[in-house]
Parts: sequence; C-alpha cells; structure tokens
Amino acid sequence: MPLNFSEVIARFPATSAQRRFWFQEQAKPGDPELNIAVRWEIRGAFKAADIETAFQQIAERHEILRTRFVEDAQDLWQEVVHQVRFRLGVVDLRPMPAQDHEPRVAAMARELAAHPFDLNSPGQLRVTLVQLAADRAALLIVAHHIVFDGFSIGVLGHELGQIMQAMDEGRTPDLPDLALQYGDFALWERELEQTGALDEDARYWDDKLRGAPYFELPTDFPRPAVRATSGKTLIRPFPSDFDTRMNAFNKSMGISFFTLGAAVMSAALHRWTGAAEVSFAAPAAGRTDIEIEKLIGVFINTLALRIPVQPDATLRAHLAGVRDVVQEGLLHQSCPFDAVVRRLKLPRDSSRTPLVSINLNMQRVFLQERSYGRFRMISVPSHMPGVFYDMNVQIIGRDAGWKLMIDYQDSLFRTDTVERLADLLLRSFELCLADPDATLADIPLDAPAPDLVQAAPAAPAEQARRNASDAPPDDAALHDTVRAIWADVLNLPAEQCQGDFFELGGYSLKALRMIARTEAECGYRMPLADFLADPTLDGFVRTLHHALVHGDDPQEDDSNRLWDILTLKPAHAGSPVIATINQPFLYHALARSMSDDLEVVNIFVPDQPAFERLKQQDFDAIAAAAVTQLQARFGARPMVLCGHCVDGLMALRIAQKLDAAGKAPQLVVMIDAWEPSRFIGMSRRAKFQRRWSIRTRRWTHYCSEKLRGRIGWTDFLLKNQLGTGLLRRLGRAEPETEAERLAIEVNYQLVRESRKGPFAPYQGEVILFRTLAHTAEAQARFFGWSDHLAPDTPVYPLSGWHEDALIKTDAERVSAILETRMRRRGLTDQPSAARTR
Repeated sequence: MPLNFSEVIARFPATSAQRRFWFQEQAKPGDPELNIAVRWEIRGAFKAADIETAFQQIAERHEILRTRFVEDAQDLWQEVVHQVRFRLGVVDLRPMPAQDHEPRVAAMARELAAHPFDLNSPGQLRVTLVQLAADRAALLIVAHHIVFDGFSIGVLGHELGQIMQAMDEGRTPDLPDLALQYGDFALWERELEQTGALDEDARYWDDKLRGAPYFELPTDFPRPAVRATSGKTLIRPFPSDFDTRMNAFNKSMGISFFTLGAAVMSAALHRWTGAAEVSFAAPAAGRTDIEIEKLIGVFINTLALRIPVQPDATLRAHLAGVRDVVQEGLLHQSCPFDAVVRRLKLPRDSSRTPLVSINLNMQRVFLQERSYGRFRMISVPSHMPGVFYDMNVQIIGRDAGWKLMIDYQDSLFRTDTVERLADLLLRSFELCLADPDATLADIPLDAPAPDLVQAAPAAPAEQARRNASDAPPDDAALHDTVRAIWADVLNLPAEQCQGDFFELGGYSLKALRMIARTEAECGYRMPLADFLADPTLDGFVRTLHHALVHGDDPQEDDSNRLWDILTLKPAHAGSPVIATINQPFLYHALARSMSDDLEVVNIFVPDQPAFERLKQQDFDAIAAAAVTQLQARFGARPMVLCGHCVDGLMALRIAQKLDAAGKAPQLVVMIDAWEPSRFIGMSRRAKFQRRWSIRTRRWTHYCSEKLRGRIGWTDFLLKNQLGTGLLRRLGRAEPETEAERLAIEVNYQLVRESRKGPFAPYQGEVILFRTLAHTAEAQARFFGWSDHLAPDTPVYPLSGWHEDALIKTDAERVSAILETRMRRRGLTDQPSAARTR
C-alpha cells in the first residue's frame, strides 16, 4: 500500500467523472462499489522486491497515482504530491496444499477489495502478491475508480511487464516519458466545459433521452428505499467456437463486438419483459487522443442507449437498428453522463441509479496476455467489490475463451432468476449467429443449454487457411480469393479490382491490411518489396502463387541490421537514386511520377527485431547505420535524400554524415519537418495546446473536403482517431495490423531520439515543403532552420494535408520540383513520368 507522501507539487480541477465518484463516495463513505478489483496470474522469473520496485516506478511516471482530493467552497481539486512510497503486500501460500490455494486467494481478493480508500490521501492503489510456487503467483490489485478505469488495466499491465523485463535483463525500461499527465486532461476538459464545446453533444442526449421510460427488470424481492451495493457474480462460459463464429458473423454484418452484444442483450431483455423499448448503460473509453491512451486515470464515460424493439423484426434488421444507435452514441460520447442527467432535471431516487438500471460491456480483456522476457501475465476473472447497477452484464474475451459474467444485487434477485436470464442470453447469441433471419419472437425462453449446441463450420478465412496449409490453391482459385480481398479492402466491386492497387484508391494502411488479410487467408505474408515491384492484381497473384508453390526465397543474414532497402521504381545501372526514408507507402505515388532514368528506393525498419535493435541506438547511430546500408547498395551513385516529418530530420542527419565522409548527396528534401530544438523546452501544456490546434485545423480541413464531395463518410471518419476507433468497433474498418503498429512505434522512437541533441548547420542544398498541416508561420520561419541551412533555402507550399500531400494531392508537384533541381545539376534529361503519360 502507498505510504509516506511528500509535498504537493501541482493542483488541478477534478474532472467530471471524478466529481461524480467523489459525490458517490461522500454519499456512502467506505462503500466498496467504486473499488476496481483486478487479478492476474504471473509466471516465470520474478522477485517480490522487483515487483514492488516496478509499481514504485509506475507511480513515479503517473501523477494520478500520487494524487489526493480536497474540496473547498468553490470546487473539488486533485493535488499531486512529489512522491508516494509504495509497499507491496506479500503472502506466501507455498506451504499450503495446492488444492487449497484457489479458495484462499479468492478470499484474500474479496478482503483486499472490500477495504475502503482515503481519498484525502494520495495513492488510491494497493497490490498484494500471493506466492503459489517458485515460478507462479497471483497478483491482486485494487484501485479506486476516481483514479482508474478499465483501460488503465492494460496500461498498468504493459508498464509492469516492460519494467520487470528490463530489470531481469539489467537495462533501462523501454518506456518513453509521458507527453501528458492526467492533470493536463482535467484542464482541457474544464476548458471544453467553459467554452460550450460540448453543447452539441449535450443537445443530442437531451433529445434522445427526454421522456424515456425507466427500464428495469422485475425483481424477486421488494426494492430497498436506499439502493444497496452488495451482490454476487454468476459466470457462464460461451462455447469454445464462439470467437471464431462471432468474428465471421460480425464481419459479414459489418458490426463490432459491442453492437452484437447490445443487439442480443436488448432482444433478450425484450423477450424477458415484453417491453417495446429497452435501455441500458454502456461504457465509452473516452480516450480520443493517442497520448491519452498511454495514461492511467479515469477517462471513461457512460452512454445511456435507448433501443426500440419490434418482436416481429428479424435479428438482422434489429442488428442494423442497434448499430445506428451505438454509432450515434459513440459520435456524441464527449458530453459527461452527469451533465446529461443534470440537463434532463430528473427527480432523484435513492433506490435507483439515474436513467438506467442495467449496464452492458462486451469486449476483449484489457490486459495483453503475453510474455515480457521471462515474465508472463495472464488475466483471471475477478469479483466485483460492489454492484452499482441492478445488474452489470459483462461479456469478456480472453485467450482462454469468452465468458458471460453477471454481477447482480442479491437484495433484488435470486440466483436462479439470474441463471435463467444468463441461459436466455446465451440462447439469444446462439440463434443470432446461427439464423439472423429469425425474428425476435423466435428466441426461445426455454431451450437446451448452449453447451449442447453443435459447433458451427469454420469461418471462411479459417477454412481457406487450412486449405492453403494442405496444398497451394490453383492460380484461378487464388486469383478469385485475392480479388475478393482487394474488393473488400478497397470497397469496390470485384470486377473493378483489375489494375494497380494504388490507382484503384489504395494507400499505405489499406495495403498493409490487404497483405495481412492475404496472409490470414492464404498462409503467406508477402514482403513489401515484392508487392511494390508489381502492385497490380495479376502481379500480386503471380508472386503469391509462386511463393505458395515453391516456398519463400532464401534470405540473407540480417541479424544485426536496423534498416532494409526496397525498390519503389527501378532504373538502369548507375542512374541517380532518390532514397526516401521510412514509411514506404507514402512514396509510391511520388515514385510513379518520377522519370524513367531515376531509381526510387525506400530505406525502412523491416520488422520488430530490427526495431528492438534500433531502440538501443541514438539518432546519430541510427543515421550511421542507414549510411552504411545506402553506401553498400549504391556506392558513389548520385543520391537525393527525401523524408516526411521526423523522417526528414533523419534524411538531413544522413546527409550530414555522408558529407563528412566526402560523399554529400545532391539534394535533401524535407516535408513538414520542424527543427526539433523548439520542442525540447516546451511545457506539457504548450505541447498539448499545439496538438489540439493541429487537430482543430485538421478537422476543419477534412470537413471542407467532405462538404465539397472530395471524400466519403468512411474516409472522413478515418481521418481522426475517434472516427477510426468507431469504425473498428462497428466492424467497418480493419483492425490495426502489426505493420501499422510498428510504423507508428518507429515514428515515435525517431521523434524521441531526434530531440536529444542539436543539429549542426548544413551547407548542402536543401528544399523544404509545407503542407496544410502547418500554418504560414512555419513557412515564414523556415520551419526553424534559418540558423542551420542556407538563407536561400526555398519552402514550397503543397495543397494537401500532411501524408495526403504525398499519397494523393501533390506527388506530381513534388516530383516536378525535384526533377527541375536535378536537371540543373545534369542528373536527368527526361521529364517526369507523370508529365509524359
């Protein structure tokens, strides 16, 4: 438990969620309903002292774990203290018989979770390690909801694993400094409240919920005058094939896990009660910024979903209606639940929760069940310390399978009632997956238990993978399979998917997803270089068929390589080389626009092992590795270096190293690349405000593009993280691939390293480009390079937004400017390919 805190170093207003939880705590002091209990099993090599040190380091990283709450006449405040000393509870059960371990651990978990927190003291987190064997233990974690939410579980687990692995390997943990702290979010939320930015969302909920009947289940016992919070938990497993069947079903219907759960839940509750309208609460993570995803804290908001039900409607039609309800709710999730309740001016009822009596959540477990070196963490179901709603229905997926967990108030319901409701929910899921054209009235109120239902056939993707493992498909069948994948990824009719992937509307992320889909269905992951060599459907199929029949080509040893080089556009031997840096898909359109006597290549980080090696190097060493790779491949051939954003900084550093070796490049091209020293001394708040200023202009830009009909709704939503997350939850966008995650991680790592040291002046020729992501100030200030580059360094404006400028709108303009510069140096005589078509 936390002990011995020091002086206060910062003070922030409490957020809306914190004020709500503070109010609940004051109304029922010491009630454990706001405690969040988490249980993990840990295996492998670990020591209790190391785990305690790891939690201490996590508390030092996250200010919210060093926060106390104080109230004055004006407001509730959160105060951050400089340090909180963390103490790990340790219990050794190894002397006990193994069969007695589980009952004892469960009892300890309940006892730990029932103990109240003092919100006036910092450190609302306690942890107990229960040693079960030399290499196995239970980790019992309890946090107060005022500083913690479900998403925080994943953050906590990831950082614990990273620190434990680093200590075991005798190195510094691979955890970059946090750009924001929870207090920054609190200030931003307060600013939104005061400026009226949330009014539109508030009006939506006002219109949606005003006059809605209060939905609740008939109870077995009279409802107490004051809402109770004691309860029990019922757990039922789903069939072992549920995950496979559900994923295939969701994809075919274009819905998310949660939409399926909300549709089945509302249908089952309709069958249980006969109500024509069902409503329940649903959590929204509230983490709409990538930096916020890295924080421990309470960002969660509650959405009250109001769902009309027609008994003669098919489950398919009901799913479509629920999908619209969920989608609208997520688009208006920014208005805090408390503000919605206040606007509706509902009378308080001490026996009920406001607006909704039931809560539903359906998702995969937050903790990434994985190994960190010799240390592994596994999520284990934990009990609910207190039950806030009449019923809390959780449908949770783990590596071991999906389970239905119902926390219910035993002062209202008998166990056998909840068991019958659980059976109804499982039967409703089964009917929906098996026969979506059945009506809601077809859901059986009494039927055989779901574990007697026979397993459904394998999903098409899984069956294709099995077939591929038995024997390579013939060329025609493979062509049909790949064309179907292209049609799905490009959102085009299959008959229109002939030709170049990028000319058909593809771009980097779609290409990565297409390659990942092909690997899942055909059993072979095509290297980027092979795809880009001939990015047509026929070319892709030929390359894929050859690999499936003959196996992959032998690879040279790359055990120490940071970078790899792929050719985007070949040319004759000895031709000038345009070397683009990182993110190869950004430069495909540029490569196609260049003249035939110029070779265009990309130097990139090829895989996770290479990235792990890269993380051990500073910016200079990373650039030196690139120089070695480029010189080995191209020797003394004339070279142009080109990079976008932080990759532009890498291009310049490579150029400086080549120059020092007497082999300076002909030209350096930097797009949207600020000199990094301006960020080093910037305060967290200034960085936060800068990011939101860019996001506001980005939003305005793409709103304008949408209004002009230049992009559709899907592309519009994909232009921001909230929209992308929404589309993925609805099943309308592919999940993030490993390649995408790697590209993002490489980008962040280069940003961090670029800001650790100054850039020296460079005398060679450089040209700068500015996209609409940056204001005219950037152009006027030469992106901060005035003291580093020649005074006549040009800055060319582009008409697209950041990556879009290279992918879509300005590739030909960039290529024309590059070739004009190169012709002046006698490096090319041909006009660009784009201007000779």
